[in-house]
Amino acid sequence: MLRGRRRWVVAGLIVVLALATLRLLYQPVALQSYRMLDPQALVVTGYGAATARTNLSDVTETGSTVSIRVDAFAFELGPSGALGHPLEVVVHLDAPLGDRSVIDGSTGQEIPAAPPP
Repeated sequence: MLRGRRRWVVAGLIVVLALATLRLLYQPVALQSYRMLDPQALVVTGYGAATARTNLSDVTETGSTVSIRVDAFAFELGPSGALGHPLEVVVHLDAPLGDRSVIDGSTGQEIPAAPPP
């Protein structure tokens, strides 16, 4: 009976460590700029690994700001120099952006609008 219990404890620890490791591989993306697609949609741009999978983890809208947080999951074996790959994420808003400021939710810094093409 004790041997079976130990196996479950060990299996549980392995699962917890695996989930913690996966969570640590998700890192916030420092957002560099945004551009408007339409009054209620914009694209935010940051940089990361070419193989990164992005996740729009939070959008908080107030009367004066829109706070956006993007996380990226990147796992590469061996050294990588591909951290300058642009990562773009489309964000749909509940209300038009108007004159509200766009804030990087991970740093608290305002994100500038990209210059027009």
